[in-house]
This record gives sequence, C-alpha cells and structure tokens, in this order.
Amino acid sequence: MSTPDQRIYVGRLEDGRPAVYAVETAAVAPLEPSTGTFAWGAGAGDAGVELARALLTDACGSEPPADACRRFADQILRRVPGDSFVLRRDTVNAWLRRVVPV
Repeated sequence: MSTPDQRIYVGRLEDGRPAVYAVETAAVAPLEPSTGTFAWGAGAGDAGVELARALLTDACGSEPPADACRRFADQILRRVPGDSFVLRRDTVNAWLRRVVPV
C-alpha cells in the first residue's frame, strides 16, 4: 500500500527538453510549469525557481512562500545533475519544514 511520502519526483531530459514526473506505486503524473519551463542544474535560473515552486507545492499541498522556492532552487536543484534527478517527497517536505517553520 502506498503512503503519500512514498511519492518520488523524477526529472529527466526527453528529446532534449526537461520533463518532471510525480511517481507513486500505481500512478505517474507529469508536473507542468505554470509559466515558462522547468530546469535544474547549475544554470537553471528562473526555470529552476519554477520547478522548485511546483515540487514544493505538490509535496506539501499548498504553494510555499516565494523565498522558500528560491532557496530550494539554489540549495537543492542547482546541485543535481543536469540530465536527471530523483527526489523523495519526504526529503522535500523535511527541507521545507526546516526552512518554513510552522
């Protein structure tokens, strides 16, 4: 049986374009940017902040503060390899709890 924290986020390049998925035991759902595109790695820029917003929103169920998105992009997404990444939902939420106290 799947629990919410078993969700993982997978980013990969498909035909040279970034694609990001939320994966659970029985389902795979693409995450879509609200504006522009997603990116990760050292040169992600604003597209990395957009990806951070989408991941943090999906992981915690509500949109986090803009500052948290920028910090997640800088501290986490900037450091993952440029061709692919895998992040666990519980890891994303643990980071968010440290940065945005309840």
